Amino acid sequence: MRRSAPVVLAVAYNSFFESVRSRFFTLAAVFAFTAVYASVLAGVMAVDQEARLLADFGLALIELTALAYALFEASSALPREAETKTIYLVFSRPVPRWAYLAGKLGGALLTAAVMLAVMAAIHVSLLLFRGFDVPPAYAWALAGTFLKLAVIVSFAFFVSLFSTSPVSTLVISGIMWTLGHFAAEARFLAERAGGLKGFLLGAALWLVPNLQLFNVRDGAAALPLGLPAFFSAAAWTLSSYLGALWLLSRKEF
Repeated sequence: MRRSAPVVLAVAYNSFFESVRSRFFTLAAVFAFTAVYASVLAGVMAVDQEARLLADFGLALIELTALAYALFEASSALPREAETKTIYLVFSRPVPRWAYLAGKLGGALLTAAVMLAVMAAIHVSLLLFRGFDVPPAYAWALAGTFLKLAVIVSFAFFVSLFSTSPVSTLVISGIMWTLGHFAAEARFLAERAGGLKGFLLGAALWLVPNLQLFNVRDGAAALPLGLPAFFSAAAWTLSSYLGALWLLSRKEF
């Protein structure tokens, strides 16, 4: 495994810099700046609640922008390399599939982290420019957003290995993202339903991550993020990685 560590780092490095150099990264950065600036204009109309609106709206836009970019990269990374035959060249060398997949996932998460940092720097600068303090839970809110991205990006890698196109991967991952924000409500409904219907619904919900665990921004998560949040993110990310590795091992490259 130690011999494969440089392979993981090399794949992650190449994946990260390919993402940074891509045109979509530039467009996402421009969109992020424009969206955060729009939050400043909306904050002017909030009067007494301007500071809170700026913080909440900005964090929400940061999360959605990072999600859009991260899902785009995760859903197209492996299919693009298979289409261009790059993956055949990689596996013609002594590169373990687990190391290749780990590097790809690590590069995608590193790109997401950099995007979060850049957009957060812009957002904080605008808050300070408006004369407001940075919310005390700001760093934890960003950490929760990154954990959510880790869960959904790893899931997108898994889906991309059996879906018919990057678009279908985006749709499935988007549905999982949406369901994950209503997992607590769905579990409550399953308990109220009872019987076989409630049992089946409750069993199905075990296949949906509870993304509310990471929502520091709206107060749904514990502050600071506790061990359950980190354990949940690690478990879902590892499960998706192992599922993707199993699918990748069955493909003939």
